[in-house]
Amino acid sequence: MGRMVIKKIYNNNVLLVEDEKQMEMILLGKGLAFGKKTGDTVDVQKAEKRFVIDSPELTAEFSELMNQIPANHLELSWNIIEEAQKELNVTFSDAIYVGLTDHIHYALYRYKQNTPLKNYLLWEIKRFYPKEFEAAKKALKTIAYYENIWLPEDEAGYIALHFVNGVQNGEKMETTILITQTVQELIRIIQIHFNMQLDEKSLDYQRLVTHIRYFAHRLMASELIEGDDDTLYEQVKAVYPDCYACVCRIEEYFLKKFQVQITREEQMYLMLHIGRVVRRDKNKKA
Repeated sequence: MGRMVIKKIYNNNVLLVEDEKQMEMILLGKGLAFGKKTGDTVDVQKAEKRFVIDSPELTAEFSELMNQIPANHLELSWNIIEEAQKELNVTFSDAIYVGLTDHIHYALYRYKQNTPLKNYLLWEIKRFYPKEFEAAKKALKTIAYYENIWLPEDEAGYIALHFVNGVQNGEKMETTILITQTVQELIRIIQIHFNMQLDEKSLDYQRLVTHIRYFAHRLMASELIEGDDDTLYEQVKAVYPDCYACVCRIEEYFLKKFQVQITREEQMYLMLHIGRVVRRDKNKKA
């Protein structure tokens, strides 16, 4: 990958380029566009950061964003994204470069206007996404270093959701929030049903939360697991009658809230995960 044609110059440090196959890419680098104009070529290797634009919608969103924010806020968010990818050992979708940059810019603006945004999911984010939250707290340190502004912990919660969001193929933030709320509600139903507080530090609890998260993703995408053999389902139901009763409560919740019928296969997997974590916690207290 050598030289590419400049399609749009946002400022001296940020530009949109394309190759002969019309593949578009955003380049970021100090003075990269200095003395250049649209139609000129630029050496991609000289860019400090770059990412591929995989849809016209993302290009439009990015262009609109660059018209509204200073280049240093883009560079700040890119540094945060790179640090988080190393910290979490993941690769985010390109959409996070738009979503997180916009959020950080707006968060700094709100701070200066003294209009903080309360994060009502903060407690759940800490519980269900502890690694992402720790990475987000480091992001607050990065923001403080560059901007000399310490944003509140509520913002770490929002940034953590962007990290979760970025791994889930750049799904909409509303979906990430809805899934977080769904996990919260299902854990509440399980704890009420068994009249016990689950050990949030246990591996079985983390497995249960992870399973519920992916279950909720499948539900939102209308991709619930289905099968044609009820034998194993009946066996699990017989072994875990109390878990089956709990899953019936969960099924009722989804029917009321989403008008969705949980398949028997999904019910079976829920029974197994619930059975494991409840049995472990009961044995621990015995």
